[in-house]
Amino acid sequence: MKTIGIVAEYNPFHNGHAFQLAEVRRAFGEDAAVVAAMSGDFTQRGEPAIADKWVRAEAALRCGVDLVLEIPFAWAAASAERFAAGGVGLLAATGICGRVAFGSESGSLDALRPLADVLAEEPEAFRTRLRERLDEGLSFPAAREAALGAYLAAEGLPGDASRLGRPNDILAVEYLKALRRLGPSAPKPFAVRRAGAGYHDTAVPSAPGAVVASATALRAAFLGPTARAGTTPAVDRSGIAAAFAAVRPGMPAASAGLLLEAALDGTAPVFPDALAPLLLAQLRAAPAERLDRIAYMGEGLSRRLQEAAAASDAPDADAGLYVRLLARAATRRFPSTRIARALAALAVGLTEDDLAALDAAGGPRYLRVLGFSKKGRYLLKKMRESASLPVFTKASDFLEHGSDAALRRSAELDLAAADLYRRLSPDPDRRRGGLDFDRAPVQLR
Repeated sequence: MKTIGIVAEYNPFHNGHAFQLAEVRRAFGEDAAVVAAMSGDFTQRGEPAIADKWVRAEAALRCGVDLVLEIPFAWAAASAERFAAGGVGLLAATGICGRVAFGSESGSLDALRPLADVLAEEPEAFRTRLRERLDEGLSFPAAREAALGAYLAAEGLPGDASRLGRPNDILAVEYLKALRRLGPSAPKPFAVRRAGAGYHDTAVPSAPGAVVASATALRAAFLGPTARAGTTPAVDRSGIAAAFAAVRPGMPAASAGLLLEAALDGTAPVFPDALAPLLLAQLRAAPAERLDRIAYMGEGLSRRLQEAAAASDAPDADAGLYVRLLARAATRRFPSTRIARALAALAVGLTEDDLAALDAAGGPRYLRVLGFSKKGRYLLKKMRESASLPVFTKASDFLEHGSDAALRRSAELDLAAADLYRRLSPDPDRRRGGLDFDRAPVQLR
C-alpha cells in the first residue's frame, strides 16, 4: 500500500479537494493511503479558518483522507515558503509518506522544477536582481518574480517566472524547494493540475453536479447569509439555511453537512472581522517596541498598523472593520497577506525570536494527530514505529516534553491559537478556553 502526503488547509473541504484525492488514487491505486498535514485554526493567509480544526479534520476523513496531522501555528499562519516547509517537513517526519502530492495551475513538474531550483539555490546574480527590484519599491512577491524572470533570461535557462503569479503554482514551487532541501531521502513530488475555478474566484456556480468552486468563493458565500443571521446563529437558523444552500453545490455532502452542524452549534462560521476588536485594542495600547518584536512586524509595519488603528472606527463597529484596517495599512511594500499574518502573530503572541528559535531547532518538533480513519489507525501504528518526531494524540502529551524548549514554545503557541479561535465563536456560550485538552483525535470506525 502506497502512502501519499498532502499539505492542505481544507478551508473548507470542497469538490476541488475531492478531485485531488481521486487523482492521487487514480495514479497510485484505489488502496493508496493519504496523510494530510493540515493547518490548525489559523490559515496560511493569517486568518481564522471558517470552522475549527476538528470540524475540518473530520470533513477530510469523511471525504477520503486517512490520517490528519496539524501544522503548528508558527508554520501554518506564515508565508508560502514557511507554510510549505512546515507541511512537507511533517510529512517527511512521519517516515511513511513516499510521495507528496499537490495541486498547481500548471500540473507539470517539468515546468515548476527549474523555478524551484533557482529559488532554492539563490545564486548571487539572482539575489542582486532581487535587491534591485526591492529597491525600486516592488513588493517581495513582485520583485522575486521579476528578478527570477530576468535571471532565467540572462542565463539562458528554461522556466516561466510568471508562474509565480499563480497562487497554486507558488505553493507548488515552495513544496519542491522544501523537498529539495530535505535531500535524496525526501518523499517524491506528484503534481495534480488544479481543476475548476481559480483560487481568487468569488462565485459559486449553482448548477447541479460536481461544481469546483474556490475556497475563497465558498467562504464568501457562507458569510453573506450567516452575517445577516446575527451573532448567535444557533438561535436564528434562517441565515444558516441560506448559507448552506449557497455552498452546497461546491462541497461534498459530508463536508457541507459538518459545516452546517458547526454553524447550528454556534461554533462556525468564524471570519476575520471577529478579530478586529482585540487587534485594535492591542495596536492602540502596545508600546511600539513590543510590536516590533512580533513576527512579520519589521520594516516599519508596526508603526503603519498603529496609525491605521488610530484612524479606524470604534472597536464595536459593524462587520468590515478588519478589512478596513488591512486596507488602510496595505502598500506595495506591505501586501494585505503579510499584514494579516502579522496581526495573527500579534493576537497569538508569536515573536521574531520565536521564529528564530524554532528554525534553529530544525522545524516542527512534533506530529499532532487530529484524526484518522480505520486505515489511518494502521498508518498511525506504522508512524509511531518510523517517525523521527514524537507523535501526540492529545494536548497533555505536550507536557511530557518540557525539556525541549522549542517544542514547548511551539505547543504554547498552538494552544494559544486554539483558545483565541474559540473566543471568536459566533455564539458567546461557546467561547470557553482550554478545550484542546478535552479533545481526542476524530476517529472513523
